Amino acid sequence: MAAPSICRPQILEQLLACKSIYLPQIRCSLPLQCHPDYASVSRQANDWAFRFLKINATNAAADKKYFTQWRMPLYGTFVVPWGNSRHALAAAKYTWLITILDDAVDEEPSQRDEILEAYMSLASGQRSIAQVPNKPVLVAQAELVPDLRKLMSPLLFQRLLVSYRKFVGCYSAKVDEEEFTKESYAVHRREDYVVKPMLNFTQMCLGVELRDKDLESEEYLRAIDAMFDHMWLVNDIFSFPKELRKKTFKNIIFLLLFTDHTVRSVQQAVDKANAMIQEKEQEFMYYHEILTRKAMESGNHDFLAYLRAIPAFIPGNLRWHYLAARYHGVDNPFVTGEPFSGTWLFHDTQTIILPEYKPTHPHLQV
Repeated sequence: MAAPSICRPQILEQLLACKSIYLPQIRCSLPLQCHPDYASVSRQANDWAFRFLKINATNAAADKKYFTQWRMPLYGTFVVPWGNSRHALAAAKYTWLITILDDAVDEEPSQRDEILEAYMSLASGQRSIAQVPNKPVLVAQAELVPDLRKLMSPLLFQRLLVSYRKFVGCYSAKVDEEEFTKESYAVHRREDYVVKPMLNFTQMCLGVELRDKDLESEEYLRAIDAMFDHMWLVNDIFSFPKELRKKTFKNIIFLLLFTDHTVRSVQQAVDKANAMIQEKEQEFMYYHEILTRKAMESGNHDFLAYLRAIPAFIPGNLRWHYLAARYHGVDNPFVTGEPFSGTWLFHDTQTIILPEYKPTHPHLQV
């Protein structure tokens, strides 16, 4: 992506003056699913995570309330709503783990490589907790890995390590963000979106053993690319106000504004990103239908069960973004549990959504 100070300075001025956007309806045809034990699993996972989060002793109740309303365990029970409560708890803890990791490498950029290398070596068993820096994310990793080894087959755990290495490698890579194109940014985001290893949790919960050739087929890889494109695009829209405040300029909204000359306003960039989300859902469903038909015709029952499960990632990821205090603030009355749309007024701590004006009362129709 070209440097914003050099490329299209009028767009940079518009961005810095931006105080609101219209958040359109982000339509999704796939049904939301949730693990039946989500409430108890969320409480257990939160209690576990509180030990590793930055909680001020003098303000512990407020801090715990804030982190609870991030609803990280709910994310796990949305995208992997299968298996028993032990499986669900492992997935819920993992969503907390990757969130703590994400924040740790953002907050300590000078120690990023050290943290990621230690994170990976703990997962692979090359080092013990006594041999890595004393950091909360690494203690959490050291606690969770033995549980995952017990719950996963050796083959599946090795696949989990491979997916770990991919996103850790993406995190570690020295990326020149000024050189991003829309295509290269998409490739980068597919790998650095840390949820991707959770595909292995779906296999764990279903108890299936998948063949390498199924997971390496062109149709499968295209389906997974489309699914994760959908997911990171949703994330970019909801994280846009926060990234605008930080002036990080690593977001599809910024990229479209600075590189796509058909996009002339922030709102046009938001609308185009939403259109891209719809296209990605259709692309995913196209390849998913091909894969499902082939699995049925060949009697590949394990792969078919897996294919029927993975669409949960798309609506689960989308719905969670409407619910999380990480994006919308604590005790936000606009967060109702349902999707919302309208004018999004940017605020430092709260999402403020003005719904569309609908003068249905008879006194407003004269």
